Amino acid sequence: MKKGDILELSICSYGMEGEGVAKLDSYVIFIPGCLIGEKVKVQVVEVKKSFARAKVIKVIEAAKERIQPLCPIYFRCGGCSMQHVNYDYQLKVKKDNIKNCIDRACKIDCKVDDIVTGEKKYGYRNKVQIPLRKVNGKVCAGFYKMGSHIFVPFDKREDEELGDCPLHTRKMQTIVDAVVDYINENDISVYDEEKNIGVVRHLVLRRVDKAYSICIVVNANSLPKNKELIRKLESLKIDFSLYVSINQKRTNVIMGEKIQCIYGEDKVKGNALGVDFFVNPNSFMQINDEIRDKIYTAVCNEIRKTEKAKVADVYSGIGIISNIVADCAEKVVGIEIVKEAIEDANKIAKMNSHNNILNICGDAAVELPRVINEFKGDNSIVVIDPPRKGCDNKVLESILESEPGKVIYISCNPATLARDLSLLINKYNIEKITPYDMFPQTTHVETLVVLSKKSAIQSEQLF
Repeated sequence: MKKGDILELSICSYGMEGEGVAKLDSYVIFIPGCLIGEKVKVQVVEVKKSFARAKVIKVIEAAKERIQPLCPIYFRCGGCSMQHVNYDYQLKVKKDNIKNCIDRACKIDCKVDDIVTGEKKYGYRNKVQIPLRKVNGKVCAGFYKMGSHIFVPFDKREDEELGDCPLHTRKMQTIVDAVVDYINENDISVYDEEKNIGVVRHLVLRRVDKAYSICIVVNANSLPKNKELIRKLESLKIDFSLYVSINQKRTNVIMGEKIQCIYGEDKVKGNALGVDFFVNPNSFMQINDEIRDKIYTAVCNEIRKTEKAKVADVYSGIGIISNIVADCAEKVVGIEIVKEAIEDANKIAKMNSHNNILNICGDAAVELPRVINEFKGDNSIVVIDPPRKGCDNKVLESILESEPGKVIYISCNPATLARDLSLLINKYNIEKITPYDMFPQTTHVETLVVLSKKSAIQSEQLF
């Protein structure tokens, strides 16, 4: 097999990213955009020793679950990956993936709950990061093709509720359009990756309740003619703050280290489940408000089962989870290594009059054992919400050494979740695995796992 070969294949399973998998003897070929049972004509685009990748040229025999994508550039864009699949089947693929990952890693037959869904299957994103590039002499907004830096501009769509990208709203689209118009009207250059020249790199747009955080990332010391942009945004009659992020490095990292607020509030205020908070353009927040609230409500319900619970919130960020669970716990300790996030977390705790929260700036692997040892007893609970790469191994070791009574793990990556659970099950029982569809139309899924400490007898039986 070589790059460029044309093959006819049958799809037999799915890969970790939801791509179709075909086999020639024992050789594996990954093909995005395919469903089990389909027969497809493909072109090989990459050949490795143990696997290859291919792209679909034609679907010869389609699965009954295949549908027409809502987005006209879906197959060229790659910003999402399951619009060609009916929604019920999307949920099945995600649930099966979670179970398969955990079963393989932990060598068990786990029970996975049905996926909790929200009302919005489109237009759910509260944040988008959009590159701006010049196409045929005009600056356009768009996304990069999956796995590449090939720019794919949005197709204009007429829709009262959804944007040109149907994962964000029409209101957000009006802001994107205003920024693009400002750049074109004022003849401002946009970034050229190959030459490392041009001013505007990205638009990072976030909705926080009814307000908007609008951040322009520039390859310069300032944003040219920014008053023109402010006037254009003011004409939209929206509540907004405008920021400039300076990023003059030749890098794939979107945001720069320095951010300036040039209009509105330094930090945009919001509310989640009765907790007031504020965010800056670098703050982490879940991108689906409805599903976020369902997950955090479930976390609170689990904590309420433990009388006088003492909670360690690991990877606590600006403390949104800490503040939400503070009303159902005796004490909460947030652990976060980013100093600026801890400073904000302290202000947010004070803003919500939560005197039972202590925020610690430090490495979770070092701080967590101290916290759990101070808590003592089975009423100690660790809540973990790590990035996609999962938990640092030292954090897992610290949990196993300090043995809190319960662990609540929020994950956005079934593979790293399964890896981490394979260690935790040495001392913990998996009580519940509940997926949440945080990211409809994509292969991604959020999972909430509740683990309880094994009895001494159960632990002894392992050895």
